[in-house]
Order: sequence, then structure tokens, then C-alpha cells
Amino acid sequence: MSLRLATLTDAAELSRLHSASFEDGWSEADFRTWLSRTEGFAVVACRAVSSREWEAVAFGLGLAAGDDAELLTIATDQGRRRAGLGRRIFGALDREAASRGLKRWVLEVARNNLPAIGLYKSSGFVEISVRKAYYPQGGGRVDALVLSRTVGLAGGQVGA
Repeated sequence: MSLRLATLTDAAELSRLHSASFEDGWSEADFRTWLSRTEGFAVVACRAVSSREWEAVAFGLGLAAGDDAELLTIATDQGRRRAGLGRRIFGALDREAASRGLKRWVLEVARNNLPAIGLYKSSGFVEISVRKAYYPQGGGRVDALVLSRTVGLAGGQVGA
């Protein structure tokens, strides 16, 4: 499994993964837009399927906004979840954010997305706000927790 920064040519694979992971998955055009913006940055985990072909199995997408790094999404192939890929992806995104001089991570996560919340809290994120009824989900709406932590925070230490 190799990790690398994503490029525009990865847009279709990122869309495939995102659509398989989220009810309102983003399109290839959406990813082309994010990846073509200078403030956008993504990391993709790939596995070789032949000597010349690869398949994306996980990715994360961030956005520089002033001094903040906003984590827009992380998605992992269904069959590869709970294997540490999300943590590896976030670590690579964190290094990229640090190299860009960004200071603080901010993200929103559905209150009922317990695996993601576990990853973020174990990576040092703390809750800073709640957005009531933020995400449409299953015919209703669910709150979003707004989490934050310092860019480059080592070892999952707690801090915003």
C-alpha cells in the first residue's frame, strides 16, 4: 500500500470511493474542482492491481483556509476499514498541512459517525462546537460535531 498526494487524474477514483462511503457522494467533477484549487490538497492510498495499474483504497481531502486546515472528508474502501488507513491518511494530510504553514485543523463530523469520531479524538481533536441538524441523513437530520486540533500535534496529544 502506498500513499501519495492526489492529482486531477485521481478524481474518478476519489469519487468512486466517496460515493461508496457516503449517501451524497461527490462527483468526479466535484473532485476535479477541489484538486484544481491551490488551497486544496488530498492524499490517496493505492494498491497495485497489476504492474501498470493501481486502485485507490482510501483518501483524505483537506483545504487551506487562512491559517486553518479544514478536513473535508476521509473515505476508505468498505473492505479495508478498521485497518489503520484513515490514521495513515490523516498523518500524511497533517504533514502536508504543516508544510503549507497551516496552524489548526477544523472538521465537522456527524454525531453518529462513531468510527470517525474515534479516529479524530484519538488523533488529538477536541470538540469546539455543535451544528444542530447539519447533515441530512436517512430522511432526517443529524448534528455535526465541530472538532479542532493543532497541525503537527504529535502522538495524538489533546489540544485545539
